[in-house]
Amino acid sequence: MKHKALLLTSVAALALGLAGCGKNESATSTADDANKAASTAADAASKAAETAKAEAAKAAETAKVEAAKVADAAKAEAEKVADAAKAEAAKVEAAKAEAAKLEAAKVEAAKAAASAKTEELIVKATSLVADGKFSDASAVLQQLAGQTLSSDQQKLVDGLKEQISKALVAKAASDATGSVGDLLKK
Repeated sequence: MKHKALLLTSVAALALGLAGCGKNESATSTADDANKAASTAADAASKAAETAKAEAAKAAETAKVEAAKVADAAKAEAEKVADAAKAEAAKVEAAKAEAAKLEAAKVEAAKAAASAKTEELIVKATSLVADGKFSDASAVLQQLAGQTLSSDQQKLVDGLKEQISKALVAKAASDATGSVGDLLKK
């Protein structure tokens, strides 16, 4: 727009300058000169407008291309960030799964340790019953109270308790018979 105004002003000044040059030509030649100057000015203005229009189109196209480049770059960066977020999420899920596995392993280890301790107590009680130490065997079996036993372990413990009960009853009867016999002898 500034170019148009400047060009039109220059052309008008040139036309006035030519018209007032001081030549004494006829009025028609001055009018012809003015028409030529106006025509030249109009052509120049038209060319300037076309040039400005072409430059504006170039600038718009350049801006469009640059905007597309920026949009593509932003899209690529967004994809990178999304991929990184997905990778991080996968790492977190893997860590959670690993933590769950470790926790399960700890639970299994605790169960195995408890089972081993239970087995140890059952073996000790069995040994004490075999040695005839029924009271000690009963005390060992009392340590198993409150622990979770497998069905096989429960059968062994019940069998040992039955043996201990029978042996203690038999011993009590034997002791009672012996005490009565001693009283009768006196």
